[in-house]
Amino acid sequence: MPSWYNLLMVTEILRPATFQEALKARGTPGSAFLGGGTWLNASLSAKPLILISLEKLGLDSIEPGEKRCVIGATASFQKIVDHPAVPDALREAASLTGSRTLRNMTTLGGEVALRSPDSAVIPVLVAMGAEVSIAGKKESIPIQNFISDKDGDLIVSVAIPDPGRLGVVLVVSRTSHSPRGLVVAASASSIEPRITNLRLVAADCVRPATRLSKLEWRLEGRTLPPRSEIEEEAGGEFSPQPDIHASSTYKRYMTRVLVADALLQMSGRKSAP
Repeated sequence: MPSWYNLLMVTEILRPATFQEALKARGTPGSAFLGGGTWLNASLSAKPLILISLEKLGLDSIEPGEKRCVIGATASFQKIVDHPAVPDALREAASLTGSRTLRNMTTLGGEVALRSPDSAVIPVLVAMGAEVSIAGKKESIPIQNFISDKDGDLIVSVAIPDPGRLGVVLVVSRTSHSPRGLVVAASASSIEPRITNLRLVAADCVRPATRLSKLEWRLEGRTLPPRSEIEEEAGGEFSPQPDIHASSTYKRYMTRVLVADALLQMSGRKSAP
């Protein structure tokens, strides 16, 4: 048998019926939570592994509302794409996982817990001001704080306040299945007649997504500037890291372009006056 044949050595699968049982099981060395299993199935670890299935915890629901949209941790990307009450930008981000098979496996909680730097979903959640609910903790955690923490918490749900906000996600990649080189997400309460409650997020797909706070402040309360001005103002704040897919110069240039594209898309216009 080839040495690579059994890369993931699962010794036991536990199926807890309560959060308390799940958290207790997670204290066992070599254990991991199992949602859709997308990334665990791709693991290159040959160490013994105890999987803690979340299938009995009822975490796959989507609860829409005018003030909050709450998405369970094991809701699949495909379920998110198909649900009309989920904000459009998040549905678009989930659809960027190009294979329907993978969308049916990949879960929102797994994506957030993995904190993958080339995720298209996480920048949208940051732009939408999402909050993460953790088993055993009373207070939810802002998504940007959560992705900075490396604890292996059990995610219960992700809540999006004010799901009616405008939102856009744009990415740079060679194909739908290629690793992404850049992600820009934006959301706002309004763009016309003035920009209000703007959030701009960029990810160079090397480091965690970051907000372009200075640019948000400069644009807040203004009418939509001309495209050339948007691009000029977007050029100085973000310093992307290069990788094998793109140079830092190219990523910086595309960040300017995508920020302008995002604002124009949210305004419903192809160009600003």
